[in-house]
Amino acid sequence: MRILITNDDGIDADGIKSLKKIALGMSTEDNIFVVAPSTNQSAKGRSISYKKDFPIVKKNDNEYSVDGTPTDCIIFALDFLLKKKRPDIVLSGINWGYNLAEDVFYSGTIAAAIEGSDRGILSIALSQAYENRKLEMNPYIFAESCGARLCLSIYKKFSLAHNKVAFNVNFPREPKLQYPHCIKIAPIGRRYNSNFSIDLHRKSQNLYMAKIDSIPQNTSSNPEDDYTNCLDGYITVSPISIHVSKERNFKELKKVHF
Repeated sequence: MRILITNDDGIDADGIKSLKKIALGMSTEDNIFVVAPSTNQSAKGRSISYKKDFPIVKKNDNEYSVDGTPTDCIIFALDFLLKKKRPDIVLSGINWGYNLAEDVFYSGTIAAAIEGSDRGILSIALSQAYENRKLEMNPYIFAESCGARLCLSIYKKFSLAHNKVAFNVNFPREPKLQYPHCIKIAPIGRRYNSNFSIDLHRKSQNLYMAKIDSIPQNTSSNPEDDYTNCLDGYITVSPISIHVSKERNFKELKKVHF
């Protein structure tokens, strides 16, 4: 199995090292290719370095550092590096922090998976919830223990489907049950409030310094969704795609007299 790995936290992030361990449980090292951003590209969504030159550094035959976005990485890998012999699967992550509910629209980790699936490659985004940044132990241990089995199960079921659907996997801080009993197939949720807020500091009459960050507390409108279940200790697995049309609204819109 040929595996393409990327992320949005950067090529030196701990999460991508853990993801390579997972990939080694699925294939051999010479069939694993890492193409990842040179620096952190979190929350860049599906942005690309449009009509802009950017460097790509070959670290070795199977590892490339891209001075661009996660989507840039997938485009380079599939249009050039692995064009003649495409990967069987794209793995993106493991993201530092969960990607739940509306996060799917912002996350570069998920954007890379969607780009891969849109180009016909089965793709899985993996993210890890955490308590805080002062963890005494490796937060990816649980993901490393079951990630290969989980990804292979998805691959075996969907590799021939070619339906351009990616999969969003979120590992909880602490699993509620042993694997695989801790897995919940869950729809993408919707928070009651936006997950982001802005902090402003006025520097002068016409100048502000701004910082956008996630809010510490939030809730979900659906007790069965990915947001609720992951925070409750379950691995959530959710199918996602670029098809975002609201069918009911689409039909109603056709009735509008413009």
